[in-house]
Amino acid sequence: MTDKATYLGKAADRLMDLDNASYGDERERAVFMEASTFGTTIGAYLHLLGAVVAAALGQLLLPVVLVVLMGVPALATGWYANRRGVDISELAARAGARTKALHIAIVFGALLLVLGAMSYTVSTGHGLVPVPEPDLSDPETRELLTSMVGGACVGGVIGGAGTGGWFLWKSRRRATAATEDDQD
Repeated sequence: MTDKATYLGKAADRLMDLDNASYGDERERAVFMEASTFGTTIGAYLHLLGAVVAAALGQLLLPVVLVVLMGVPALATGWYANRRGVDISELAARAGARTKALHIAIVFGALLLVLGAMSYTVSTGHGLVPVPEPDLSDPETRELLTSMVGGACVGGVIGGAGTGGWFLWKSRRRATAATEDDQD
């Protein structure tokens, strides 16, 4: 395993903190890494879906940004693995033909849809799907939208606080259970 000691590499090691107990034992670490790969794949597909929707709505910059951001985790993964002496391109080449064909079809199919929708927007001056624009000069509409945005903000804060409280409660419960197990 090679590891080039660069400033970026040292920063990545500090960020990852792989000796942290939260990674668990070997089995838990393997499952966590599989889950992270699954999450990254879903994230990439959601970026593509967002790019397709944005392009269909007539956006030109947002789809490009989403597609570029989709590639950042893959580049980071390749860089991190390479500095540890693992060639992920070689690992990916070991995948079965059906798996590779499925991923290629999804990615390139979505990219073709994005490019097609963007080309349509450029040639016609509007997107495939018209986007309604609210009339903010109407006081009733302005009040409704203000209430909706305010409610979304309050709901987000309450949801975030509730989620944080739940995680705190769960971690305290685990700590208490671990202490009781140690006493037995």
